[in-house]
Amino acid sequence: MSAKPFFIALIGLLLCTSPVTAQDASVDKIITDLYQSISFDQDKKPDYERFKSLFTDGAQLISVRDTSSYRLTPSNYEKMMNEQRSSGKLLSFVEEELHRKTDHFGNIIQVFSTYMTHLKTPNATDSARGINSIQLIKKNGKWKVASIIWYRESKDYPIPEKYLPSN
Repeated sequence: MSAKPFFIALIGLLLCTSPVTAQDASVDKIITDLYQSISFDQDKKPDYERFKSLFTDGAQLISVRDTSSYRLTPSNYEKMMNEQRSSGKLLSFVEEELHRKTDHFGNIIQVFSTYMTHLKTPNATDSARGINSIQLIKKNGKWKVASIIWYRESKDYPIPEKYLPSN
């Protein structure tokens, strides 16, 4: 094989398999806004209006446990967290992204976002890691979150190395 066809094939392969490019800024902003809008401490309130604006109508948030799962809408999530904050049961909740793997096809994007959560209650502080599986769809020219499914890391299910930041 001569060099010219090889390089043309290589460029074609890179174009077909490269990560999202034109959408990077908006998808990055959505993921950043997700984490920032739900995070709060005693000096900063969560921004649930911004949070809810990131989702499509009918979006779902699903927490998966070892033996069960539960579903929420973005509004249900806001209500649940506000009840915990106003009752004093939850003093702070900060979630940050540690690593991301993004796959894109047509008008759908799948993001595996590894997170670290820090929370404080009146009696304890806790940190945990897990993975948010975030599905986005392009609707009316804009990316919106259709669903988030999350699973917290455990002794039985440690986060695979490929979803952790490389050192």
